[in-house]
Amino acid sequence: MHDLIITISDMHAPYGHPDTLAFLRRLKQKYWKHAKSPLVVCGGDEQDGHAISFHASDPDLMSPSDELQTAINRLAPIFKLFPEAICLESNHGSLFYRRMKAEGLPRWVLKSYREVLGAPKKWKWVPDLTVKASNGSLIYFCHGKSSKVLQLSQTMGMSCVQFHFHEKFSVEYWANPLGLYFAAQAGCLIEDESLAFSYNKLNLKRPLIGTVVVVNGHPILEPMLLKKGGRWTGKLAGEK
Repeated sequence: MHDLIITISDMHAPYGHPDTLAFLRRLKQKYWKHAKSPLVVCGGDEQDGHAISFHASDPDLMSPSDELQTAINRLAPIFKLFPEAICLESNHGSLFYRRMKAEGLPRWVLKSYREVLGAPKKWKWVPDLTVKASNGSLIYFCHGKSSKVLQLSQTMGMSCVQFHFHEKFSVEYWANPLGLYFAAQAGCLIEDESLAFSYNKLNLKRPLIGTVVVVNGHPILEPMLLKKGGRWTGKLAGEK
């Protein structure tokens, strides 16, 4: 049972927010020292794979090789900060496998996620995850299975944390005779101005930068508070 679950929402390295590492380090400083059984869940889309996407890639961005190497460099300090984590398989994270499958190559000819990204041995990738919180409740984690996270939680019959939908950052509650449950949407940690996300420029809704922390089975939204220029203020919500 876990009394602390820190999630890492979609980073899309190397096109993640430049203050992602500092933000995650501050979250660890705030919560970790009080935890007896912490868990880190990376919500997927840890790397972007823009250059090998099935959609048209921007010629002004990096080549596949340069993008992957830069992503590895950007993720390395995240791996050092959290040497043990469970990462959810995702649409961007799985691009290497999906590209090879499209070319008719078997999955086993490619390295594992961990080997490709140079992740620590205690990082592992799973399709989805159910964990028990310290208050005895079950929490379901997935990258993105429904645009309506509340319905997903109700379908699963337990609390839920979901990623993938960059413009959604929320916690909703529902109840039945057996208990109270939450449905959390975790936002993202991307750099909105990157050309990798130019497809979203005409959308009035903007990405919500932040992530979710679960303490003793209760969800906490932790937004990355940004200054006018888009950089992090250096403080968490509620801090002076």
